Amino acid sequence: MQNYEQILQELGIEVPEDKKSNLKKKMDENYRTKSDYDKVVQKRDEYKTSLDDVQTKLDGFKDVDVNDLKTQITTLTTQLNDEKAARAADARKVELEKTVNEFFASTDDKGEKLYEFLNDITENHYREELTKALDSDSAKGKSIADIFKGMIVDKDGKTKAGIFVDKQQTQAQQNAARFTTSIQKGSGTGGTMTKEDFKKMNLDERLKLKQSDPDLFAALSK
Repeated sequence: MQNYEQILQELGIEVPEDKKSNLKKKMDENYRTKSDYDKVVQKRDEYKTSLDDVQTKLDGFKDVDVNDLKTQITTLTTQLNDEKAARAADARKVELEKTVNEFFASTDDKGEKLYEFLNDITENHYREELTKALDSDSAKGKSIADIFKGMIVDKDGKTKAGIFVDKQQTQAQQNAARFTTSIQKGSGTGGTMTKEDFKKMNLDERLKLKQSDPDLFAALSK
């Protein structure tokens, strides 16, 4: 591509040296090369294409009720937040239930359960209550053992009745049943031993019972 100086020379026009700088300045201020022009045209076409795309998208919203659209967006946003909160709550509940189950399944040094409830209804009740308590603000800074203790003791600090199995009483009853069976086999009475039967035992029989089964002796002698 020829520049303006070459074109002028071909036309036989000689530009004086002292005028060339001024001519270049004027040309730069008022004229552009074809390549510059082509770039401007290309940019113009790109703008037109972009504007056409935007106009097409805007046309797609002509029949849209903007207020209704805002309402739908608000509703969907609320539903999404509610769903997230519900899932977080479910995950939290599962984790708390796992913690409570592990706590109720804990054992002592002998491998015996620390918390043996009187029945399933009682156990399920305290499982639900303990799960709720762990999820409350009042549980902050407290251990699960302390929270549960606050549920099962009275104002005097004693464990409330009707919650746990009385292991000593159960063991005494079992021992009494075994001893009764033994007495029945030896006496042939065929009856069930009571405290009245115990009172009828002679001294040797009572001493023998006390040595062989102190718990049973204590239960029957009360």
